[in-house]
Amino acid sequence: MSIFTMLFLTSDELKELTDLRVAKAQMRWLDKNKYPYEVSAAGKPKVLRSLVLDRLQNISSSTQKSEPNFDAIR
Repeated sequence: MSIFTMLFLTSDELKELTDLRVAKAQMRWLDKNKYPYEVSAAGKPKVLRSLVLDRLQNISSSTQKSEPNFDAIR
């Protein structure tokens, strides 16, 4: 596994994230959903894996509902 595979999403992972195959369409989706990326010399988006993981973890943790602390008002 190369360092770039560890840092950036693979082509297959980018397809999985966006549900799109064409690079221009992927970039439109990334722009719409506010994912930062760089464009390679081949015209393909390069997305940092850590940004996607952080964002997805924040989404899942913010959707978890917690009960009020009723002990605090007793």
